[in-house]
Amino acid sequence: MTTTRSGDAPRSRLRGVYALVDPDRVEPIAFTEALLRGGIRLVQVRAKSGIDGTTLIAIVGRVREAGGIALVNDDVRLARLADGVHLGQEDAAVLELSALRRALGTGIIGLSCGTPQEARAADPALFDYVAAGPVFATPSKHDAGLPIGLSGTRAVAEATPLPCAAIGGIALETVARVRETGAEMAAVIGALICDDVEAAARALVERWEAAGA
Repeated sequence: MTTTRSGDAPRSRLRGVYALVDPDRVEPIAFTEALLRGGIRLVQVRAKSGIDGTTLIAIVGRVREAGGIALVNDDVRLARLADGVHLGQEDAAVLELSALRRALGTGIIGLSCGTPQEARAADPALFDYVAAGPVFATPSKHDAGLPIGLSGTRAVAEATPLPCAAIGGIALETVARVRETGAEMAAVIGALICDDVEAAARALVERWEAAGA
């Protein structure tokens, strides 16, 4: 039996466009600043090649100053410098999740879920949101697996009481359709890596909000 953990208030802030910052592809601080100017308030630092603590602290500080939330991907050690961590299924399988929850307190823990079964298994006492995908084919993550489509995303979102972030190949042209699946967030990376990051972020935020009006 699952229980609702104390400190659920941050979950109410898990909504909207969720930007992934890859230091291997962008200058992370400047990129984050542009995202924030464009209205994004939910950021994940996906540093597969590592990131120094000073840079991460700078990113987290800027996001918090703007009233947002900054997470890290996979690295539970760095999670204490941010507002939480996002885990893949393989990462979660080798961790003592109860200990991680105690260590992070009310910090956010997200979990990738490609199927309704995985979403149903995500204990709300341990996790704060699930990420469903990949929705569409994506070049940003070589091991993302086959797309689950909009119907698969809806199935994952409906299988859990937790907020759901749709992820994978989401662009300006598809973000409104993604919202119609019931996902509370749309995680985006490729559509934001462009000449005018601020304008791209603003356009995504506006299209997402219009779809929910």
